[in-house]
Amino acid sequence: MTEKRRYYKELRLSQLRAITELQRQRSFAGVAAVLELATPSVWQQIRGMEDDFGVPLVEVNGQQVTLTAQGRLLAELSEPVVQGFDAIREQFTQQAAAIPRRLTIAGPGNVLVNELPAPLRRYCDEHPDVELSLIDTPSNPARRMLEEGEVDLAVVGQLDTSFPSTLAADEITSFPFMLVCSPDHPVLSLQRIGPKSLARFPLVMSSLGTNTRRRVDEVFAAAGVRDRLRIVFETSTKELLLQYVRLNFGIAVVPINPRHQADSNAPYGDVQNLCFRDVSSTFGHEHIVILRRRHRREPAFQQAFRDIVRNSLQESD
Repeated sequence: MTEKRRYYKELRLSQLRAITELQRQRSFAGVAAVLELATPSVWQQIRGMEDDFGVPLVEVNGQQVTLTAQGRLLAELSEPVVQGFDAIREQFTQQAAAIPRRLTIAGPGNVLVNELPAPLRRYCDEHPDVELSLIDTPSNPARRMLEEGEVDLAVVGQLDTSFPSTLAADEITSFPFMLVCSPDHPVLSLQRIGPKSLARFPLVMSSLGTNTRRRVDEVFAAAGVRDRLRIVFETSTKELLLQYVRLNFGIAVVPINPRHQADSNAPYGDVQNLCFRDVSSTFGHEHIVILRRRHRREPAFQQAFRDIVRNSLQESD
């Protein structure tokens, strides 16, 4: 029967490095100083090799250490191994620098268009050597692409802030759900704006499968009015949804960044022709998060992107 190899007990590079250096330094203290180790550690490495090979490798006379014939042989055999290993690090560093650095990010169009332009410009200025790729896709497909390893990061809207253990999340901002309508819409004259009162009017809705639609449907269903809704238009594009509200085609309940409501150059278009009412007490908030895979070493240029986006959006809130 073949004896099982105990790899954890086998010869270590640190031991080979110690004996090659010992041939030059002639003392354990000298080797320890060069290798930045404690002197007893050097002694243990040499003794470990003597136990492993079953032969004496050194003779100690006071502070002076002399290699035996076997020790000199091992040192000579070890020298090219140590030098070759050291060359690997240098060669890897040089050749790895030539490999293009790529960062692929998926997210819904409204986040890519409305929230990321400024941090993206800053990132490209600070990291011109990184090949940046953006994929426009709704939040849930973006998250699936991340989980399947098709992208490096997903910047998405999520209703919940709990995620599986395989994902890590940075929450960068959150948007309240808002009622959006024309300034003269009769819904604004109601004393209380709730799901039952909203269900009386034609609705412009986000598409099925989006987080926004799921939350709105859940609230209307809980109020018992889901089957009474008059949905006159459905779209996955927030700008198109607001355009049809602006045309007085219907009203909408959608998460909106509050800072865009007073911006004359708002990314969603002319806000002067829209009226906003906060209904987050009923419908909640959408959380904008950067998702990444947890059990994967993150390169520094990817972490830099997260830091820039997080700082940029939090400063603008």
